[in-house]
Amino acid sequence: MTRVSALAALAVLAMLAGCRTAPPPAAIPGPGAEAPWSEQRPALEKLDRYSLNGKVAVAANGQGFSASLRYLQQPGRAELALDGPLGIGGMRIALEENSLAVTNSRGEALDGEAARAEIEHRLGFELPLDELRWWLLGLPAPGQSEIDAAPDSGEIRGFLQNGWRVTINTRAPGLGFSLPQRLTAERSGARLKLFVERWQP
Repeated sequence: MTRVSALAALAVLAMLAGCRTAPPPAAIPGPGAEAPWSEQRPALEKLDRYSLNGKVAVAANGQGFSASLRYLQQPGRAELALDGPLGIGGMRIALEENSLAVTNSRGEALDGEAARAEIEHRLGFELPLDELRWWLLGLPAPGQSEIDAAPDSGEIRGFLQNGWRVTINTRAPGLGFSLPQRLTAERSGARLKLFVERWQP
C-alpha cells in the first residue's frame, strides 16, 4: 500500500470512528397537531405519561406570585415541583392514587391532610390535584362538566368543572397534539395562569 493510500485509509477510519449512531427520537403519542380534533381527543384521553416545564402566576386572597413549574405524569402517579418566591420555593408534591405527600421549602415532609393544608396555605386555595393531569392537557376530568367547544372543529376552548372555569387561551404543537400553551383556571377568589414552555413524553 502506498503512503497516500495508507493516509486515505486512516482518514476514512477516523471519520467512521467519529460517527456515532444518534439515539432514536422519543415516540410521539399523538396523531399530529393538525389532525382533526375527533382523532386527537380520544388519543389525548388515553395519555397517561407526559411531562411539562413552564411558569405559573397565582392570584388569591388579594395576593399574587409567580413560580416555575415542573410536572411529571406517569401511570398512577404525578409529581409537581414549584420554585418561586414567598416561601413557595422548593415545594414538591407527589400524588399516587389516594396518597399525597409534600416536601416544603423548609425540607419538612408532610402527607395526608397535613400535606393538603400546606398546599392551601402556600397557594391560598385548594389545588384541584385530582383533576390536574387532565386540565393541563386541556381536557375536563372524567365526570360532570360543561364544555365550550369550537363550533367548526369541536376543539375544546374551555370548560366548567367542580367550581372552576378553565380556559385554553392559546395552543401549540406538542407530543403530536395541539396542546395548551397558555391556560387559565379560576374560581371565586383564586386564579392560576399557566404558560407551558416545553412538553415532553
